[in-house]
Amino acid sequence: MVQIDFEEIDSYIKSEFCYEFHTTALKVKCPTPNYGSINDFIQQSDDILQDNIRKIILSKQLDEVEVYKKAYIDRKLFSKIRTQPDYHPNKNTLLKLCLAMNLNTDETESLLKSAGYSLSRSLRSDLILRYCFGHHIFDVITVNQILDHYGEKVI
Repeated sequence: MVQIDFEEIDSYIKSEFCYEFHTTALKVKCPTPNYGSINDFIQQSDDILQDNIRKIILSKQLDEVEVYKKAYIDRKLFSKIRTQPDYHPNKNTLLKLCLAMNLNTDETESLLKSAGYSLSRSLRSDLILRYCFGHHIFDVITVNQILDHYGEKVI
C-alpha cells in the first residue's frame, strides 16, 4: 500500500492551482464554409485515440488483459475503446487507463488530448490527478482514496 502524504498534496494543490480567464472578442462573420477543406482537415488528423492506446501498449510492452484489469474496466468496454473509432470513452475511463499503463503527466495529457480532454490547473480534482501521475501513484484505488479525501468525485 502506498503511503499517502496529504500535506504534500495540499502544498502541491496550493502552488499549482490557477484560475483560467478567457477573453473572447466577438466578431461576427459569415463566410461560406469550405466543406472540402474541413473534411480534408478531419481526415489528416493523426491523433486517433485507438492508435495512441495501441502504440503505448506496444512501446511499454504491456499485457492488454493486465491493463484493463488494473484500470478496473471490463473486457467488453476495453475492446470497444480499442476497436471502434467512433466510440468516445469518458474522461474517467481514460484516466483509469492512463493509471493502468503507468503514464507520466505528459503522456497522460497527450492521450487525453487525442480524445478531446485535458487535465486543468483550475480544477482541484485534475490537480490531484496531476500530482498522482507526477509522483508515480498509479493504483486506481489509492488515487480514488486521495480524491475522496479531498471531497472530489472518484474516477
